[in-house]
Amino acid sequence: MMSALKNWAPRKHDDMTTEDHMKRMRSIGTPGSKLLYMNPVVSFTSAILIWAFVIYAAAGPEEAQKEIQGWQSWVTDVWNWLYMISQNVWIVVLLYLLYKHYNLKLGKNEDKPEFSDGTWFAMLFSCGVATGLWYYTAEGMWHYEGYGNPRWMDEKMFNMNTRAEHALMATYFHWGLHGWIPYCCIGALVGILHYRRGYPFSMRWTLYPLIGEMCYGIVGDLVEILSILCTIFGVCTSLGLGAMQINKGLVRLDRGTYRGVDELPEGNTGITFCKEAQIAIIAGVTVLATGSVVLGLKRGIAILAQVAFALSLFVLGSVYLLDNTWYILNANTSALGYYLWYLPKISFHTDAWEELGTSSMGLGGAPDDRGGAAGWMNGWTIFYWGWWISWGPFVGTFLARISKGRRLGTFIIASLILPSMWSFAFLGGFGAAQVRISNQAISATQHCVQQLPASSGITTKSDCYITGYCENCSFTYGSTANKTKFGWMQKNDAGKDVWTPVDGRVTRLYNLATEDVLFEHLQTYGGKGWSTFASVVTLITIILYFVTSSDSASFVVDMMAANGMPEPPLLQKITWAVTEGAAAAVLMLVAGDDNPQAALKAVQALPIVLGLPYTFHLFFCCQSLLIVCKEEDGQLEIERKNFTNFLIFNLEPMSFVSFLLPCIPVGTVAARTWGGKPLLYQLGFSVAWLIFIVLCFCTLSDVAFSSMALCTYFLFASTVALLRSQVREKLGITGDLIGDLVSCNFWLPFAIGQMFGEDFDAAIPVTGAVESPAETVGKELDKLGGGEQVDI
Repeated sequence: MMSALKNWAPRKHDDMTTEDHMKRMRSIGTPGSKLLYMNPVVSFTSAILIWAFVIYAAAGPEEAQKEIQGWQSWVTDVWNWLYMISQNVWIVVLLYLLYKHYNLKLGKNEDKPEFSDGTWFAMLFSCGVATGLWYYTAEGMWHYEGYGNPRWMDEKMFNMNTRAEHALMATYFHWGLHGWIPYCCIGALVGILHYRRGYPFSMRWTLYPLIGEMCYGIVGDLVEILSILCTIFGVCTSLGLGAMQINKGLVRLDRGTYRGVDELPEGNTGITFCKEAQIAIIAGVTVLATGSVVLGLKRGIAILAQVAFALSLFVLGSVYLLDNTWYILNANTSALGYYLWYLPKISFHTDAWEELGTSSMGLGGAPDDRGGAAGWMNGWTIFYWGWWISWGPFVGTFLARISKGRRLGTFIIASLILPSMWSFAFLGGFGAAQVRISNQAISATQHCVQQLPASSGITTKSDCYITGYCENCSFTYGSTANKTKFGWMQKNDAGKDVWTPVDGRVTRLYNLATEDVLFEHLQTYGGKGWSTFASVVTLITIILYFVTSSDSASFVVDMMAANGMPEPPLLQKITWAVTEGAAAAVLMLVAGDDNPQAALKAVQALPIVLGLPYTFHLFFCCQSLLIVCKEEDGQLEIERKNFTNFLIFNLEPMSFVSFLLPCIPVGTVAARTWGGKPLLYQLGFSVAWLIFIVLCFCTLSDVAFSSMALCTYFLFASTVALLRSQVREKLGITGDLIGDLVSCNFWLPFAIGQMFGEDFDAAIPVTGAVESPAETVGKELDKLGGGEQVDI
């Protein structure tokens, strides 16, 4: 243990192959085996935790849902600001790398891409969006209609045209650049480390530039376990949501549903929208995904992704051509410009005042009670960010696996910018069309309102007049609406008013269940024949996206459980694919009839909770990616001087002393660094530490002192961080001030013990110190602008 904690620093492993690295980790079997090879700690711990949670959620679905959603609320309430800031930091880092290290290859200089550009992008996109892209085709319309009461529903903020533009922009934001950042960052880092340095395909190596040889041990195992949990529970949710949408589509086909009317109410086969049918769908998808995984990347996953992407292009093209084509193109062009203009604002927006609630709550909410409702931000933006981040390990590793021979710049464009543009075209097309259809439905109710007697109390100035929900003056399907009440009074060529009843194609999509919106939208474009054809094509597309995401997730989970083995044994591939489907099926099976989605919602909230630690992990990934790119370009040596002892849980005696009396070792280190008598420094630090202790005791009488105590601790730890930066400079140790602040604020005793254990008599000048992302980008901006360094 002591030896490992002292020989942790990153080093060159030019003479080691991927299998050599795998042999240094815990394992059962032989690397490259076709029968059995896995990391027992990672595999068994992950499996136990997965099934323990499934059993917990199955035993009490509603209690589990309440508990886990309570965790989710804490994450989204407390860490809202971090989620918003972090995404912007990461995108700046990636854009810097796109400019600075464009030609760096994910592989040797002579390596060629394994897949064609089209196949590569199809796999990349299908894996990254899964069935979510289809489940949320109505997002633009929901934002326009005011689902969750967002801030832009205030009439004094926007008219309805600008609201529509803002709704599409918000959809772009959730599915655009910021969403794809985790995939891009992790994929680039894993790809460089594997194809250029030979490290296995697993998440533990994303920390190698920072924690070095510790990746081989328990720290690396913990990273893999967390990654597997994020992936499995994320895919379980996708299986559940996808199964419900497929189930609904099959029921509609079986009953001949057209514009809200079932031609055969009992159906041809009797299939119903129920958990038993959804379990059968999950089983079928699991079988297909298992078969795809068994066939491998080129014969299974790649072909499915190509077909799925081609079909999605067909469906999207149909919407553009069958709807008002020029309107959709205009709407998306306008929304794209609005997105680019508004991005700096919305990417930092936190709904801070809305989250305070109404004025009557007494928490400081706005006295005019205008603006959005509390909870919208957490239910949408923060939910999405946690979701994208929690899927980062699986999608990022998969992207690395399929990107051999690609240049870093090409990879960033293809995994960050291009999928964002395709998402804009897809969700923007559906969103613009659904907003237009919704406007038709709303305006068709207004003549009815105008005919209401004055005694009704409803006038054209009533709020319901522009929402379409006035009493006795609303409908869902134009095909079944009263043609004498709903429609428009229009001018004919002679200038006379002519009554035009509402068309049968008009549908108030906002009134429909989530699973129905997509199918009903497509039915507005044609008759029953078209409706059946469109539903079949859409269902096949959803199933293929479903299978593609499931099989790629199984493939990546198996790689992580097998220490990053590129082609894990067949039996293990099947095991993990079945585990995903079985876990989702059990959660559906135990659901009560009164709340059939309780267990699934509990699992749906879990990736958001697990996304919080991954937010911190992604900061480390960005730092690692910067370091690796500079090392590969020769700007840094791989083997640089580091602290002798590893930071976390080092066994230096002064680390344990520092839990109670940090002032003693800190004073000694300060004297060694700055010169002077240790006693003077120890007295100074003792005063600061004593103030912290006194404030902690004062908390017993008034909890307000706890905040003051915490502030005092951070000031003390930050002062130690400044000392640590001076220690590094004196001893020539690599690092940066941000790393010092993080180390000392979160691991203060161990950071002090780490400094105390250094040999100050061997001080040398610093060379090649690693910069933080802010320092690196600032210097580059300085070069571009010709001025002083910019701090970011």
